[in-house]
Amino acid sequence: MNFHKQHEGPPFFNFESVGNTLFTRARNIENVIGFGRIHIKFEGVNPTGTQKDRISVYHINKSLKDRYDGVTIGTCGNYGVSLAHFAKLAGLRTKILIPENYFITPKRKIELNSLGAEIITVDGKYEDAVEESRRVAKKENLYDANPGSESEGWRGYMPIAYEIFNQLGRVPTAVSVPVGNGTTLLGIYHGFKDLLDRGLTDGMPYLVGASTNGGNPIVNSFKSGDSKVVDLHPNELKETSVNEPLVSYHSYDGDEALKAIYDTNGWADYASDSCMLQFHTLLKDYEGLSVLPASTSAIEALIKFKEHRKLSSDYVLVLTGRKFR
Repeated sequence: MNFHKQHEGPPFFNFESVGNTLFTRARNIENVIGFGRIHIKFEGVNPTGTQKDRISVYHINKSLKDRYDGVTIGTCGNYGVSLAHFAKLAGLRTKILIPENYFITPKRKIELNSLGAEIITVDGKYEDAVEESRRVAKKENLYDANPGSESEGWRGYMPIAYEIFNQLGRVPTAVSVPVGNGTTLLGIYHGFKDLLDRGLTDGMPYLVGASTNGGNPIVNSFKSGDSKVVDLHPNELKETSVNEPLVSYHSYDGDEALKAIYDTNGWADYASDSCMLQFHTLLKDYEGLSVLPASTSAIEALIKFKEHRKLSSDYVLVLTGRKFR
């Protein structure tokens, strides 16, 4: 039974609580790392505490428009909570596929169950969960909310660029973003490109991708000078409790994200676990923000970008929260 047979009204929800997130000058962090005007775009104030709420809203509305009665994804955490949250609000059922080797905390499992999500464990890694979710979507006629060029989920992240432009009042010099699949960075690229194409701005920011040491094919391919993203070998990945949100051997929006970095003459680099934990503590102590440690990889990548480009102006860090752990 589809949504329209159960509910009246248009197949669209205006989730006003998502987006228009905090934008603040990080003066204390500026003093600590010693450069530029640094601004934080803090996605931790979204309903479930991460930028994933933006892509969830995009897919929920698209699934309603296409008259599905349920959605599915493969995930290791935040995206699953976010999608289940908004699916419940929209009256949709949710199937969340999680890799068996990923340790899902009792708190998170209770949380997903409370949101009405059906949890299925999959033998293998994150990518295996995504591919199994795709098969489930076809078999059970569920909306496939997994990442990839066909889903165009990056459109859900375009408003981040619009908001940065409006909140800062101009295009920043650079925007630094943590990357896993590259979807957030790609959406920000398209947002600024849209502003440029409409004649509302006269340039693009440098885009900086950040991830964990040796654990992301986008960053690895950039550092190797590859024109296309080269997958990593699954057995080479080393997941920790800190870097897990960034680790992948295949980035589903990788080619497009890498192209966005090249097109803006941007940068991509790694951050160690110890570095991410250090910045996590600094943000908490100096700026009062509880940031997901993996998200702070954006700071280290920005520092390395500036070492190579010697620029001094407005920098933006897109950081997510750690509300649900």
